[in-house]
Amino acid sequence: MSPYRYRCGRCRASSPPATTRAEAEAHRDYHRATVHGGLVPDGESIEPVRGEAARDPNARYVSGRAVLFGLGLLAAASVISRILGR
Repeated sequence: MSPYRYRCGRCRASSPPATTRAEAEAHRDYHRATVHGGLVPDGESIEPVRGEAARDPNARYVSGRAVLFGLGLLAAASVISRILGR
């Protein structure tokens, strides 16, 4: 069974992973009541949590695109330093 997470599109906030959908809905209800005065914010969702974040609530998602971009920058810096070092 996959854990769930409540996400508020308006605040761009996420709850920690909850073991059940009902627990994620409780996070949603609390957030609505305390932050939005009981109103339903635009773009909110309850979604299944996959990957490392499902096992570790402190894990952060790093996109493959960002990693490839960083490696490309490192390669470019290496080439430039070799050219300028001659």
